[in-house]
Amino acid sequence: HPIIDKLKVNVHGHLTVNNEKMSKSRGTGISPLRYLDLKMNPEWLRYYLAFKLNARVEDLDFTGDDFVARVNSDLIGKYVNIASRCAGFIAKRFDGKLASALSDDARSWIERALNGENGERQASIAANFESREFGKALREIMEVADVANRYVDENKPWLLAKDETNTAELHDVCTTALSLF
Repeated sequence: HPIIDKLKVNVHGHLTVNNEKMSKSRGTGISPLRYLDLKMNPEWLRYYLAFKLNARVEDLDFTGDDFVARVNSDLIGKYVNIASRCAGFIAKRFDGKLASALSDDARSWIERALNGENGERQASIAANFESREFGKALREIMEVADVANRYVDENKPWLLAKDETNTAELHDVCTTALSLF
């Protein structure tokens, strides 16, 4: 039947905690409601679990130390870091408006970030999501964040902001970083 041919059932292995099966009686497990009661960001948990998922049916293990390290490294240290270093300048110096055009250098950084070394990063990310290789897709997205952070490090908006003659360049740099964000 044609409908059955297109039907896909997505499955994954069990979620373990510290390499143990979850068990209410032993108190091993993750309670989503308890997690939310602690005012933890649900996006962090989604990211962590997605980072560990792949197309194979295998167990994935949750450990608190790994969770904290992944959130601090990827989401805060890489991803949020991009916006935190540039959004304030856009808000304070440019009335919250991004630049209407970007320099050739800025466009080349965006091209490098989005296309990667082989020129196919965006297609690869999409293909990995489509094939349920979520961890691979997120690793590639973090590579984009790495390029964005290198761009910010090399262009140092915090130094550009100290000299009024650099206003256009500051706007360009911050717009580029936030576009990549």
